[in-house]
Amino acid sequence: MFPALSIWFFVVAAVVTQLLARPMRLDSTRRDSNCTDPTVRVNWLTLTDGEKTAYFDAELCLLSLPAQSSIPGVVTRYDDLVGAHSMQSDTGAGTDLWHTTGQFLAVTHMNYLMNRAHRYYMHTHEILLREECNYTGALPYWYELEDAGAFNESSVMIEFGGEGLEENDYVIVDGPFANLTRNLGPGATNTPHLLTRQMSWWNTTLANQTYFDEVNAQTTFALFQSTLNPTIHTAGHRGVGGDMENILTSPNDPMFFLHHTYLDWVWWTWQGDNETRIFDIEGAGYETQSEPATGWVETSAETSIWVYDIIPNITVGDVLYTQGGYLCYIYA
Repeated sequence: MFPALSIWFFVVAAVVTQLLARPMRLDSTRRDSNCTDPTVRVNWLTLTDGEKTAYFDAELCLLSLPAQSSIPGVVTRYDDLVGAHSMQSDTGAGTDLWHTTGQFLAVTHMNYLMNRAHRYYMHTHEILLREECNYTGALPYWYELEDAGAFNESSVMIEFGGEGLEENDYVIVDGPFANLTRNLGPGATNTPHLLTRQMSWWNTTLANQTYFDEVNAQTTFALFQSTLNPTIHTAGHRGVGGDMENILTSPNDPMFFLHHTYLDWVWWTWQGDNETRIFDIEGAGYETQSEPATGWVETSAETSIWVYDIIPNITVGDVLYTQGGYLCYIYA
């Protein structure tokens, strides 16, 4: 859909990470917290029809509320979320902080902090749903493993409007987000356009059991993430296509949040109750995509993550453990 950015997305996703950063782990005493009643995140398919409607209503609420940030191009509160992602994801310009750095889940030499930043990002989305749109239900994820190789037949995808029509430039014309105007993107430009999805069968196969097992067989976080990115992570973005394929503004599609909450479930499952895995930050890499004038800085537990004041800034260490106090949730 957006060739130049798609190429960058896959250059980043396909990088075989090199463990060049110095070993660094957090003190396991961080497991002691006041998280005594964690919320429970669930598979979308376990929600009742009423619960699904409540979730859609809350998302539509964010799409109707006025923006509160000063990010260029934003119109709605939902756009504030998209803008916070876009402003920190310009891989082509060398300023990506969330995908090619220690901030994706966590980054290596070519940098992977993305998952950790996106765990914080999912938390930001949840706070807005609850505090500004009165959502009281569980935060859902899309269990993509069941739909690998056939996203177009997925009941989850169909409930979110399915694939766009080819004869209508793949614009979504069904479901709660039909004919939804997106204000940010495509790419680094901000040109209002309608939400699109153009699915890729081959890319949906990257979510299958073989890749799932390969990801979960890794014994270190650096290997876990470097295996996740070109497979399961890529499957959700390029498999759905359209707006989801744009690295800067992929959150334009509400499916983004179900996809990344699924990736968080995969990470949470891999971490288990293993303190070494929970607090593993070895090989996390640098804080920035490009080398700053003052020299490279390795990602650490103290590395800051932010979403342009939508919620307060935090550190990488705050989101390693989902029951660490700052976060307080588990998965069903």
